[in-house]
Amino acid sequence: MSVMEMVASREKKEIRTELLKRLLSLTQEELKRRSRNVEHRLSDLPIYSQAKTVMAYYPLKGEVDILTLIRKDVESKQFCFPVMDLKAKSLRAFAVRDLDRDFVPGPFGVMEPDTRKAKEVDLREIDLVLVPGLGFDRQRNRLGRGGGFYDRFLKVIPSSVKKAGVAFEFQVREDLPIHPPLDQKVDVVVSENFII
Repeated sequence: MSVMEMVASREKKEIRTELLKRLLSLTQEELKRRSRNVEHRLSDLPIYSQAKTVMAYYPLKGEVDILTLIRKDVESKQFCFPVMDLKAKSLRAFAVRDLDRDFVPGPFGVMEPDTRKAKEVDLREIDLVLVPGLGFDRQRNRLGRGGGFYDRFLKVIPSSVKKAGVAFEFQVREDLPIHPPLDQKVDVVVSENFII
């Protein structure tokens, strides 16, 4: 690892710690209010409204909660969610109809589709991926939690698939330390007050 990469790694770790602390300090009311505002901006985006198959995510504690939007649109769109393949260190997409019954706890406390009930979705079917992250910047770079699952996934999906980063305003920085070619950009970042 070069000196530049080591510095970027250290910076990433510090930013992750800071942002995680801020996310976990949000009250339930604040989380709900901010999440609704993000959902409104997201639902107005043409890449969302026109998408037939959307890969979403089940929010971890403190993350933007998009489940209300999904519940509202579950009849008109196909939603799939990631399942972590720990051996391959990658994500697979599974379609879900019932947000209350079709999930089981997965690795790292992430709720995942129950693969015995849900069907796997061909990545070419996906129109839009809603991408969570600890941070994003104004160049649409993303800072994840450090496992690289989303970076590897975003690298293999067809280039026609749109990628929307979903975050609260305080998670969007001027710039982030990045490691090309591993770190993957998104096409748009949606927060409660602006879209980049």
